Amino acid sequence: MRARNGFTLIELLLVVLILAILASIVIPRITASSGSAKDSKDAANWANLVAALELYAVNHDGAYPASDILFHSDVLNSTTYFPHGAPVCPYANAYVYIPTAGLETVTQHTAGN
Repeated sequence: MRARNGFTLIELLLVVLILAILASIVIPRITASSGSAKDSKDAANWANLVAALELYAVNHDGAYPASDILFHSDVLNSTTYFPHGAPVCPYANAYVYIPTAGLETVTQHTAGN
């Protein structure tokens, strides 16, 4: 009897096939959870921005910033409300402040991907 020195072609093809099947199962789940994580981060950022605006209103006798420029300078760039820096949209868009809208729509980002 002769001793075997390696794998046969069939054995190697079976291993590659099994790895391809596992990759086809795992990769879609990873990409789906990435989108879900971006949505969660965006919702958390939105809640933090609304909380910062509420704190701003408390500190300024119930008045919200009068313009988007004041929002950026007095709220987003303030170390009082965001000591570690302003939240950044996970979709790489800017958050927009609409001074005439109600508090539930005060901050929003431009359409994401």
